[in-house]
Amino acid sequence: MATTRLYSNELRVIVVPENILTMKSVLQEHFASVEKFNYECTRQRNNKGEVYGPTDSVLLEFSIRLNNLLDAKPYYECLASNEHFTFSFVFNAVFDANTNLKDYEDGIICEGYVVSIKEKYSNAQEKMFQGGKRAEATDEQMQLSITLLLKSSTYLGRDKNIISEFIQ
Repeated sequence: MATTRLYSNELRVIVVPENILTMKSVLQEHFASVEKFNYECTRQRNNKGEVYGPTDSVLLEFSIRLNNLLDAKPYYECLASNEHFTFSFVFNAVFDANTNLKDYEDGIICEGYVVSIKEKYSNAQEKMFQGGKRAEATDEQMQLSITLLLKSSTYLGRDKNIISEFIQ
């Protein structure tokens, strides 16, 4: 019997600019949908397979789409600061009836410095008729492409969490 392997572009990924392990309540409204993400981490290994030496600096790039322009504020606050921040990426999240995070398949908690944000903004006005009257609706969306210099990442698994340190 063949099994199907899921790759990251087939999973539903959401992000929140906080550490979900330390939050008391993780509400669905705090998350943004991730359109794409990318990072590459390389390490040197000896002939026994053990990691040694410094890890190269790691850049994580991700894009999110926001329906409310005010939701971009925490990301710009991270950019304006010289401190590291925590971002939690959650794969295949399940929320309960009260929109609290109930379960997830996997996750990554990334700690790092926001080094750049690129934005795309669209404002589409739609004209429609409702009850014989003409009405206009505005659909505002913003796409943020964020680059994060990783300090550390913690992989959240079902059985255990694995921490990788990149910047001491």
